[in-house]
Amino acid sequence: MPDFQQYIGVRYSGRKDPGDPIREIKVFAAVEDHEVFREMNQGHPSGRWSRRDLAEWLLGRITGPEPVVVGIDHAFSFPQSYMDRHDLKSWGAFLQDFEENWPTHQLAVRELLPGNPRTGDPDEHRLTGQWTAFPKSVFQFDIQDSLAKATHAGLPWLDYLRRAGDRAHFWPFDGFEVKKGRSVMAEVRPARLRHRYRKEGLTQQEQDAYAICAWLQERDQLGLLRPYFTPPLSEEEKERARLEGWILGVA
Repeated sequence: MPDFQQYIGVRYSGRKDPGDPIREIKVFAAVEDHEVFREMNQGHPSGRWSRRDLAEWLLGRITGPEPVVVGIDHAFSFPQSYMDRHDLKSWGAFLQDFEENWPTHQLAVRELLPGNPRTGDPDEHRLTGQWTAFPKSVFQFDIQDSLAKATHAGLPWLDYLRRAGDRAHFWPFDGFEVKKGRSVMAEVRPARLRHRYRKEGLTQQEQDAYAICAWLQERDQLGLLRPYFTPPLSEEEKERARLEGWILGVA
């Protein structure tokens, strides 16, 4: 029996300002076992999403009556080493501290990056990244459309969604176990999925969002998604993951 009725895959971007429509942000969705389709921003003539528009649209989905699972391809938190440096003991404390130093819900990453003391070394990685073949650092800004930029741009919008109510479960920060009937927001990395769910005619950004959505839908419709919420971690690893986050599907 599926746990969710809607599935959303988001390929994110840290380019431009928070209210600018961005070509690289792609959103694909599916309802129950129906075909995956591309979601366009109905509020903009081009159909492109700004980060602000996307957050407002997602808010309507995760607070609705039907359980939705949303996979986004940026990190939801920073490494333990960063937390230790700044004495941050919880995800909520981290998000508050981050927005004070990186108000990317108001300004572009490029404006806030020069000389910002609240950063880290590209060699710093979260535990979940170390469990992958090619870990990506949330502090490596010197590559085009990097995970670092997307993460820094997206974190305040996660907090915006988190503060809107308790209908959504932010995994794994709200716990590894997800109650039936709850919507879920999770980090999903498309690199391991994009060739598994090929669809002709899509750009790479579109393929990434499509693959995230297709994987969530397929696994849930087969009754196989829920086990991914409880990866085989030790208690020490779980404690670290509740602060750093975890990539859904990495085990």
